[in-house]
Amino acid sequence: MPQVSLSLKTRLALITTALAAVLGTGIVLASLYYAHDDLRAALQDQQDSIVKLAADQLDTAMEDRITLLSHVAPQLAGELSRPAAELRLLLERRIPVPGTFNAFMLADAQGRVLAQDGVPVNIADRDYFREAARTLEPVITPPIRARISGATGVLVAAPIVSKEGEFLGLLGGWLDLSSANFLVEITHNRLGTTGFYCLVSGGRMPVYVRHPDPARATRPARALGDTCGVDDNSSRVEFLSPARPLISRYLMESTGWELVAVLPAQEAFAPLHAMQVRFLALALLSLAVVALLIWLTLRHLLAPLTQLHQVVSDSAHDLAAYEKLPAQQRDEIGDLARAFGQLMHDVRERREQLDLSERQLRAVTDTLPALLAFIGPDERYVFNNLAYERTFGITVKALRGMTVREVIGDARYARSRPFLQKALAGTAVTFETEECDPEYHCVETSLRPEWSADGSHVVGVHVHVQDVTQRKLETLRLSRISRLDHLTQLLNRSAFEALLQAAMGRSREDGRLMALLYLDMDRFKAVNDFHGHITGDLLLQAFGRRLQRCVRERDTVARLGGDEFAVVLEDIGGAANAQRIAQAIVHSVSRRFFIDGVFADVDVSIGVALYKGTPMPDQDLMRQADALLYRAKAAGRGRFEMGPPELLDS
Repeated sequence: MPQVSLSLKTRLALITTALAAVLGTGIVLASLYYAHDDLRAALQDQQDSIVKLAADQLDTAMEDRITLLSHVAPQLAGELSRPAAELRLLLERRIPVPGTFNAFMLADAQGRVLAQDGVPVNIADRDYFREAARTLEPVITPPIRARISGATGVLVAAPIVSKEGEFLGLLGGWLDLSSANFLVEITHNRLGTTGFYCLVSGGRMPVYVRHPDPARATRPARALGDTCGVDDNSSRVEFLSPARPLISRYLMESTGWELVAVLPAQEAFAPLHAMQVRFLALALLSLAVVALLIWLTLRHLLAPLTQLHQVVSDSAHDLAAYEKLPAQQRDEIGDLARAFGQLMHDVRERREQLDLSERQLRAVTDTLPALLAFIGPDERYVFNNLAYERTFGITVKALRGMTVREVIGDARYARSRPFLQKALAGTAVTFETEECDPEYHCVETSLRPEWSADGSHVVGVHVHVQDVTQRKLETLRLSRISRLDHLTQLLNRSAFEALLQAAMGRSREDGRLMALLYLDMDRFKAVNDFHGHITGDLLLQAFGRRLQRCVRERDTVARLGGDEFAVVLEDIGGAANAQRIAQAIVHSVSRRFFIDGVFADVDVSIGVALYKGTPMPDQDLMRQADALLYRAKAAGRGRFEMGPPELLDS
């Protein structure tokens, strides 16, 4: 996906607008934050007042009922022995039902419920009965289940006390939580549209006396800070998206109960939310107007810079483009335009001088047969002479900018890459590359790094490639000559010693048996002295040829000097193979030589030293073979001796 490039004036406009937006947003958010806090405080004070008023009304209603029971109770002190029907009639005349209570209850000092027909009921085990008998004070229960009707409600009870202060019984008024009364009405009242009240009892284990959700009635509530069961946690940005409801609490003096009012945040802060929407819409509109004004202003101020930008872009392919710059005003942009014009004037002059120097350099380098080039840090050709076109068939112009891999191919690049990397790292490198396709060919490549003006890094590599095939062939020829005996064309001593060391190394690595044969021609001196050196030389040559025919093609045969020869047998499998070859040599040499019309009768003595990878320098193995050779001579000549004994059975 192509990257979108924004102009300078667009970026400045965006940045300025963004800064204005950030500042404006900060002001708006701060305003909304404090507006939210102020509104919450005002709403909280208003709701607290409403809850206090409602709690006071509940207190008044409850105190009226306590006063009524406290007034009637002493009047019943001498009436408890009457029949139930008479007691019931007496209570109905003195306690308005259902005006004050939904029902009434009368019990004697033993807890027997009076004024009640049917199954006897005793409440002596009830906590409120015990409390009233102990304190002789009115008692208000939390929600309880009545034993007579099974209904749930609140009992307001006053003790019946004799003039002497003796507890005679209990008179109670029943407030049924499923019937109409002042406690039930509190949950029917609404705080606003969606707000509601709940009533929480006191004590160590408070319960909901009233709750708008019937399922929560008489269920446990919080002892402190009850919320009527709603979540009172704040959102992460409470002032923007209010979630914490307004909750007010007030403790009733008459009962110790707590009246709790809950107003959901959505309703409480609805006016603030509407204001936020209008405020944000106005802020966005203002921001859009500010952004447009900023962009128009910057467009006017940066018009000269836009013209300069166009001239700079055109200068990439037209060095005279700076002449199109109009007269500039005296400010920073004008100074920049004038400086750029002077710079491009100097660049054009230097480019002309550089082109002239390049033409002169190319006139010289194009006449050379060697490949000359300059490669940048990205391994692309910056300069190359005409020899590249003759070698690779790519024009000088087309080759410039190509990579080394593209020009010389993957195979050659793989061989050259380590050296090129060293040169790019700052080390001069010279190496040779040999090929046989179809004839032998060798080139020498020199890579010299070019350092930056301050010497801190490599800016490229100078390449010099020349054909050294003839020189290499001559070197190889001289190397072969230096390794051969000039008379027999067998390996000489120095080449033999190098090959012996290598063979012993392979034996140590592989654990394979090898053998070193030292050979000395018997009676050679007599033939050489009697028939002359020419005949002796011819005999040595013939001896070497017979020796080569007795061994394998891969075995090494060398002349150590005079009439001394050596053979290296690798990977012979067993000592018997070395013995067979030694016997073949002895047998072959025992047949007379016919040299230049003369019969030469000679023999050969051989020392066979076996070796199987034990740590040993090559000089020790040669001494073993030499000792075995002289033992063979001492035993009668024309024979061979083998050792060491521990390897004879290998």
